[in-house]
Amino acid sequence: MSFVIYWEKLDKKVAQSVQSQINRFFSSLDDRPSFLGDIRVESLDFGSVAPNLEIVDLTEPFPEFYMATEEEEEEEEEDAVAGSSSSGRGSQLPPSASEDDMQLLAKVEYCGDMAIVLKTELQLNYLAQQFVSLPVTLHITKIEFSALAVLAYLQDRVNFCFLEPLPPRTSLLDDFAIRTEIGDADQHVLKNVEKLERFITEQLRRAIDEDFVFPSYHSFETAG
Repeated sequence: MSFVIYWEKLDKKVAQSVQSQINRFFSSLDDRPSFLGDIRVESLDFGSVAPNLEIVDLTEPFPEFYMATEEEEEEEEEDAVAGSSSSGRGSQLPPSASEDDMQLLAKVEYCGDMAIVLKTELQLNYLAQQFVSLPVTLHITKIEFSALAVLAYLQDRVNFCFLEPLPPRTSLLDDFAIRTEIGDADQHVLKNVEKLERFITEQLRRAIDEDFVFPSYHSFETAG
């Protein structure tokens, strides 16, 4: 069974949440090449083309969705120290199970106009460390992916993730295009750009596959 997706409901707040998650992934990289500076997502636009979704099953939410994440536990501890009764924030822990909770398993296929802009620097370490630093902008477009998605509707939030792709596939991302803008174009820089694009391609796949595939998931609060 297929259904209509109101893709325009994915506003800047949702985009910023996904953008922050990818930035946390890039900031934690310990295998970044020496010629490459910090990588950050400058912007993320979901575009206007929605994916095709087909409902596969309707089930009870995964038990893991009722367990507090490390971030939620830290927030709860901070509230306890500060005195949550006077903060007005209330509990940040996941709700207990409700009879109204439900979970959708859906097949997702996407080939739309989503766009991601990444910023970094090429650092040429000749004569001295970071002797030359060139700003680089990478435009990620023509994104294509297919996956099984999980949407769990709880009392005050929606949890979202993908399931691990089945063999022989190794990544949810099937394809995307990279257009690179750089401040110079000598031969050595162009060689580094090729390395950079290969590295970014690998890391984007890792970011999606590690941070958006169950047991990892993302939680969005709904209006009360």
